[in-house]
Amino acid sequence: MLNLEGMKSNPILSQWYNRDVFEKFEQLFREENGMGAMDFFYKNTVALIRVWQAEGKIRKDIDSELIMAMFMAIINIDTHKDEIGLQYFPQLQEYLTEFVLKGLADEPTANKKE
Repeated sequence: MLNLEGMKSNPILSQWYNRDVFEKFEQLFREENGMGAMDFFYKNTVALIRVWQAEGKIRKDIDSELIMAMFMAIINIDTHKDEIGLQYFPQLQEYLTEFVLKGLADEPTANKKE
């Protein structure tokens, strides 16, 4: 939540999420081989997720890369406000973040004892 608030209040970061500006950044990023840095970030974050899983901090029954995809979806949903509907932001992103984080911390339903 603090990251989202910081991005929205920072004039530079807020432009990053402007669709037209974002597309230009993305094109420049790809042209300058920025994927190498992203691969490093991605691999390190997936490794951290695996550590959290091994420590029992988050669910082990969900593939670590799928969990990473969930985190990336939360971040990227902000760039799809128009398709989803501006009237639902930022509440939609806040709820999705809350639901994903709570879901990752909870024991799977199939393993719960009644």
